[in-house]
Amino acid sequence: MGSISEQRNAIKIAVIEEQVVGLRTQQRMQYESTQKRFDHMEMKIDELVAVMNRGRGAYAASLMFAGTLGAALLKMVSLLIGYFGK
Repeated sequence: MGSISEQRNAIKIAVIEEQVVGLRTQQRMQYESTQKRFDHMEMKIDELVAVMNRGRGAYAASLMFAGTLGAALLKMVSLLIGYFGK
């Protein structure tokens, strides 16, 4: 059997190895948790971009509608002025 200092060193090494295993497990769990958060954030960003794009499309459509309506009203006013102006 080895000396007392060899036994103490063996015990210290075993404790350190066990701590390293625990730290690696903890790091893996933190990595997985962080990865889930990033995936969730990515999904939320994609949803936000889709909503923004729909909003831009609705805004463009409303501008087109307002322009068309304005042009039609101007044409009607022009025709009325021309008809009653004579």
